[in-house]
Formats: sequence, C-alpha cells, structure tokens
Amino acid sequence: MINRRNFLGLGLGALAVSMAPTTLSAINFRETKPKAWTATKVDVAMQELFGTSTTTEGKVKLKAPDIAENGAVIPVEVSSKLKGSKVAIFQDANPEATVAVFTVPEGGIIDYSIRIKMAKTGKVTAVVEADGKLYSTTKDVKVTIGGCGG
Repeated sequence: MINRRNFLGLGLGALAVSMAPTTLSAINFRETKPKAWTATKVDVAMQELFGTSTTTEGKVKLKAPDIAENGAVIPVEVSSKLKGSKVAIFQDANPEATVAVFTVPEGGIIDYSIRIKMAKTGKVTAVVEADGKLYSTTKDVKVTIGGCGG
C-alpha cells in the first residue's frame, strides 16, 4: 500500500521529469567549423564561423579587466538583451583567434562568463548572432605576465 507522502513524492518527481527540457543539444564547432579554430586573424575566424565578418557595434556587453596581471586566467563576461542564437569570443594576442563559441537555446539568456588565456596584450572581441545579423564589441586588455608560457 502506498502512503500519501510516497504518492506525492512520486507525482512531483514525474512532474519535474516531464517539464525538463528535451531539445537541448550541443554543436561541436571544432568538428563542424575547424577552420574557425585555426584562423590566426579575428576577421578570418568570424568569416569561417558566421559566413561574414561584418558586424554592428553595440547591443553586446563585454566585461574584462583593463590590465590582467596574469594572462593565464583572464575573466571575461559577455551579456546581451538580444535574442541571439550564437555567442563567440575572439582575441588577437594568441596564434589562434577563436576562444569560445556558445549555442544559445531558444529563449535563452545571453550571460556567459569564462576565463581565457592571452599570451600578450591584445583585443578581446565578443560577437552575438541575432536575427541573421552580427553584433559585437571589443575591449583592449593589457597583459603584464603572458599566459601561454611567458
């Protein structure tokens, strides 16, 4: 015989499982867009990833330190109120320009935070793809100690 607590627990558990997202999927951009990961210039990497390197400045917030004491662990935050489908982070201080690419689920909030490596002082660029357009912002980051063996 099942008591009321067990019945309610099973019912709430079944409800939680039924409401779990079922359309989550990840795209491995290293496999689907390999040239974007080997590109040495930001505009070439954007072209490989998005099919264009033309962006509109604005509507994207990029938070990174003005001066990074250690290039091995630079905190970077990207956010936007856009209803975007993809977010990418690039930099021009390392041999490979592409740092990270995120697929934003439908209705998802663009608010990503990662730590990146930069061998030397350079620019970090965040790009959001929304409604078939690219929006970007760039920030200069001065690195005092290199993060790639320097």
